[in-house]
Amino acid sequence: MKGRRWIGLRAALVLVVALLLQLTVVSDLRVAGVIGDLMLALVVAAGMTGGADRGVVYGFAAGLLYDLLLDTPFGLSALTYALVGYAVGLAGSALLRTSGWWPVVIAAVAGAVQATLYTSLGNLVGVAYPFGDLPAIALVMAGWCALLVLPLIRVMWWVHGHAEPDRLEVLLR
Repeated sequence: MKGRRWIGLRAALVLVVALLLQLTVVSDLRVAGVIGDLMLALVVAAGMTGGADRGVVYGFAAGLLYDLLLDTPFGLSALTYALVGYAVGLAGSALLRTSGWWPVVIAAVAGAVQATLYTSLGNLVGVAYPFGDLPAIALVMAGWCALLVLPLIRVMWWVHGHAEPDRLEVLLR
């Protein structure tokens, strides 16, 4: 019970450090002219380790923090991250595992889905994001998420603990 007190502080620390790394390091690392998204990879890792509830909470919090510093419609990142975090959490809960290649595959799909959602919803609110650039952006986002998800899963285990399902719980499902 002692460790539960520190979960909120660790979660806030991880979000702030990820945001600072996104703004200082990752924003300078462009692949095919596209900036990677450490915040999205963190949301994917949160969803994989904690289910849909944790995925949507981290997605909204990370997106809101990032939106405060972006010159884009406020709330767009929060909405897309929350949706992706929720979906990843559902997928992770259905698979009952955060090992092997499943997290990498789910993260890659989540990166491409988020890029598509962001572009589509941005166009709906009046920002003319070109759909012609979407395949390259989706591919780069998928690559970044796939590359970063495994280390970030370890970070999420540090924040929330590593809960393995009970053998009986797995058998009953």
